[in-house]
Amino acid sequence: MNRISIIFFTVFSVTFIIGCSSEPMDVLVAADGTVLTGELLSIQSGKAIFSTGSVDIPDYGRVWCLDGSSFVGEILASNGFFESGAFSVPEDSVYQVDWMDSDFLQETFSVDAALGWIDTGIVLEQGDIFSLHGSGFVFTETGSSTPDGQDKFSSSVALVPGATSGQLVFKVGSDLPVAAGDSWLGESPANGSLALAVNVPLENSSESHGIYTVTVNACINRDHSSAYSFYPASR
Repeated sequence: MNRISIIFFTVFSVTFIIGCSSEPMDVLVAADGTVLTGELLSIQSGKAIFSTGSVDIPDYGRVWCLDGSSFVGEILASNGFFESGAFSVPEDSVYQVDWMDSDFLQETFSVDAALGWIDTGIVLEQGDIFSLHGSGFVFTETGSSTPDGQDKFSSSVALVPGATSGQLVFKVGSDLPVAAGDSWLGESPANGSLALAVNVPLENSSESHGIYTVTVNACINRDHSSAYSFYPASR
């Protein structure tokens, strides 16, 4: 079985296990595809201890929080908290924890409402974790907006018809656009370059102007052959 098949099978297995469980459970997927489920009791001395067993893990990893922030280092966990150095967060604020070789990047872009899609040059692979944080104001035919967009306005002829007017949106490669709002965290839906835009009511309109400042955090060039990932029950 090749690496891509192993990754697909592992992700499918985790999704199936979580979906079939009558109660939420913590899940850890080891590099060899082993899946450990139950309640995470602690992480210490390079070992993740569950209510159902334990598995050796690398010392250094990255914790992704639900607010899109992350921290890296020797990961410890106990009493419902994840820690590394000066960082400490409750488990229910954690999106995912990864132990793998990868490159972390953080870049900030100016997304002009008048310019349509802006290619960031950040090349993602399907499954790469990244986050977006947007701020600022723009003005369109329907009024002023923040990256969250205007709840009462959407248009079938907008840049992204499924999003609201003024909303920050993104797409990866040729995949379908996604409404992001002022904060978004998740996995890349496809392979390709990340593009950002302001969803204007009428594409190429001269009336739309203003800029959102958007910060992108992403883990790229991941080595799946050495990857361990933890998914909390609260996710």
